[in-house]
Amino acid sequence: MLQVGNVFLVKCRFTPSNAFPQARARSSTTSLFSSMSTVSSSSKYKSNNSNHEGSYQNYKMMASVAALSLTAGFVAGRNSHKTPEENDRVLPNGLPRSCCDAPKKDLTLEQQELYTKLQRIVGKNNIIQGGEENALTSKFLKGARLGHGTALAIVQPIKLTQVEAIVQAVVDAGCLVLVQGSNTGLTGGSVPRETDDGRPTVVISMKHFDTAFPIDDGKRMVCLAGVGLASLKRLVSENFPDRESHSILGSTFLNPTTAAGVAFGSGGTQCRKGPAWTERALYLKVVQDKYGKNIVKIVNRLGIEGFDEKEGEFESEMRSYKGILHQLDQYVTVVKGEHNNAMKKSNKSYGKEPAHDIHYKENLCKMDNQVSRYNADTKGCECNRSEGKVLILASVHDTFEAPVKDKTYWLSFSDLDTALRFRSEVCLDNPQDVPVSIEYMDRDTFDVIDRAGRVMGNAIKVLGTASPMVSKLWNIKLWVEGLNVRGASTFMDSVFYWLNPVLPSVLPRKIMDMGRAKDHHVCITVGDFDGSLDRFESRFSNFQENNPGSVDVYECTTAMEKASVSSFRFIAAPAFRTYCVGAGLQGVSVDYALPKNHGEEPQLPSTNMPTKRLRYSHFACNVVHEDLAYEQGVDTHEAKMELKRTVDQVCKGKLPAEHGHGTEYHAPKNTQKRWQKMDPLNVMNPGIGGLSSKYKYED
Repeated sequence: MLQVGNVFLVKCRFTPSNAFPQARARSSTTSLFSSMSTVSSSSKYKSNNSNHEGSYQNYKMMASVAALSLTAGFVAGRNSHKTPEENDRVLPNGLPRSCCDAPKKDLTLEQQELYTKLQRIVGKNNIIQGGEENALTSKFLKGARLGHGTALAIVQPIKLTQVEAIVQAVVDAGCLVLVQGSNTGLTGGSVPRETDDGRPTVVISMKHFDTAFPIDDGKRMVCLAGVGLASLKRLVSENFPDRESHSILGSTFLNPTTAAGVAFGSGGTQCRKGPAWTERALYLKVVQDKYGKNIVKIVNRLGIEGFDEKEGEFESEMRSYKGILHQLDQYVTVVKGEHNNAMKKSNKSYGKEPAHDIHYKENLCKMDNQVSRYNADTKGCECNRSEGKVLILASVHDTFEAPVKDKTYWLSFSDLDTALRFRSEVCLDNPQDVPVSIEYMDRDTFDVIDRAGRVMGNAIKVLGTASPMVSKLWNIKLWVEGLNVRGASTFMDSVFYWLNPVLPSVLPRKIMDMGRAKDHHVCITVGDFDGSLDRFESRFSNFQENNPGSVDVYECTTAMEKASVSSFRFIAAPAFRTYCVGAGLQGVSVDYALPKNHGEEPQLPSTNMPTKRLRYSHFACNVVHEDLAYEQGVDTHEAKMELKRTVDQVCKGKLPAEHGHGTEYHAPKNTQKRWQKMDPLNVMNPGIGGLSSKYKYED
C-alpha cells in the first residue's frame, strides 16, 4: 500500500458552545488541521464555501482527472527517455549551484548518542532516523523549489517542553537545529544543508503543534507553530463569521504555517492586512554563558493573562511545572479536549503590542521611492523575518473585520502605464478605501497559465484554495516526483501538459476573450467598509471617463466566477513549471519589490532573450514575481543574476520581497548582524542569507 502525504496527525477540535461560551454556538464540532492527513470516504470535513458543499459530482470529476492523469502519464512515460541535453536542463525548481562539497566528519560520541537521547524525549514514534534522502524523509529534507540535504534525525515533538529539551540536547552534542513547519519554502531556507565545518543537523518538525485558540472575544488568535493558514482561515470563518484571519496566500492549500510566515515573510495578497507580522510571540534562542555553557533562553512576549507570570527574556525552565511552556501545554490539552473554558484576554504589558503591521495601509498609499515590504526589513521584535535564527513556538495574530459585502472585477488594460495610474488614482487614493486584494498579470502569464494550468486550476476552482483535497492531490504530485525512477521528476508535469487541451478553461469565456484582446490584467476585490465600495466605484467611473477605451471591465457576480479568477492567478508558478517541462524549455524565477512610484518592467539584456517572460504581482505593494523561460543551452544562472543586478542597481528595488533569503539571496549587512545577534553561536539554521555556516561565524 502506498502512503501519500503526512501520516501523523493531531486533531484539534474546537467547540465554541462549550469551550469558549463567548463565541457563536454551533451544533457540531469542527475537526481542524487535517489537511495533511489521509482522507477517507467517510470524512466529515465541511467546506466553508457553501457553494461547494455536497458537490459530489465535482469531487468525482477531479478524482477522475487525477486517475486519468496517473494512468495516461504512465502509459505515455513508460518508454520515455532523457537526452543528455535534458539532463542539463534547468527547471523552475532546480537545485542551487555549489562549487564543492562540504567536508564529511565522523560523528563524535555525543552525536552518536544523540538519537537515543532524542528518542527518550519524544518517544520512538515521534522520531525518524536521518541519513540520506529517501521515501520517508524526502518531505523533510528536500525543498519545494530549492535545496536538499541530510539530517542526523528528524524529531516531531508533541509538547512545547519537549522542544526546549530537544534544542538543549542538540546544541550540547555539537549539532545544528533546523526548525520546520510545512516545508513549503522556496529559497532553500527550510531544509538542511551541508555546512563548511561538517556539523550534523537535526530537523525539528513543528507540525504536531496544530492548535489555535481565540483571545479577546475572537479579535485575536493564538497560533502554535504548526498551525497552517488554511486551518486558521477555516477556524476563524466558522466560529467568528464577522471576522477574517490575518493572511491568505495563493499557496493556502499547502497549509503553510503562520510561524513560517512570520519568520520568512508571507505573501501580500491582503492589502488591508499586510503580510504576517507580530510583536507578540513566544520563542527560543541559544546563547552561551561566561563559562561556555550552552543556554536555551525563552522569550515570552505573548501578552496573555494567565501566561504572564514571567515575561521578556529568561533562562530555561525545564524543571519547572509553573513555567510558561508547561502552562501552555496544559491549556492546549484543555482546548483539544473541548472542555468548558473561559476565553483568555490580553494583558496590559505585551498585550498592548500590535499583532499585525498597523501602518501597512498608510505605507501602501505613499507613492514614494521606497518599497512597501521586503525580507531584509529589520523592524519589530526578533521573531519577525528571523529565518530560523530563533525558534518560534507560538504567535498572536489579529483577526480583521469582514466587509459587509464585496465585489470582484477582472480588468484588462491596453498598456501598463494605464494600469499603474489606476492603481495610484483609484485603488490607493487613501488608506481607508484600500481594496481587499489587487493582483496583476501580463499577457505571457495569461497565456502560459491557460496553456499549462488547467488541471490544477480547475481543481482549485472546484474544491477551493483551502481544501485538504487539493493538498492531497498536490502531495501525490510531489510523491511521484520524488520517486527514484528515471523521468519521475517531470512525469506529472508532462501529464498535466498533455491533458491541458482536453480540459475546459479555468476562466469564463468573456474573461478569456478580454485576456486575448489586451496585454495587462488586474483581478481586484473591493470590500465595503463604511462606504469604501461606493467611493471606489465613483473614482473608477471618473477614471474610465478620463481614459476612454483603455480598460475593459467584467464583474464576477457568482461564487464560481470569483473562484475562477482567484485560482487562475494563484496557479501561475506551478503552471510555469508544467509549461517548461511540456515545451522542453528551461525556467528560472525571481521575486522582488519595486519602489512604490515605479512599476515598469526591468530591462533585460538583448542577448539570450527569454521565449516567455511572465510578470505577475501583488499590485498594491509592487511585489513582482518573474518567471523566465529559455531555450536549452542558455546560461540561466547568468540570466537570473543579470535580472537581479538590474532590479537592485537600476530600479532600486529589493530582493527578495517574500519567501526569505534562504540560500539563494545574500542579505544586507544590517540584516546579517541582526541574525548574528539572535544566534551568536550559529547553531540555528546556519548558512542563510550569505552568512558563514561555521560555528560562531568563523571565517
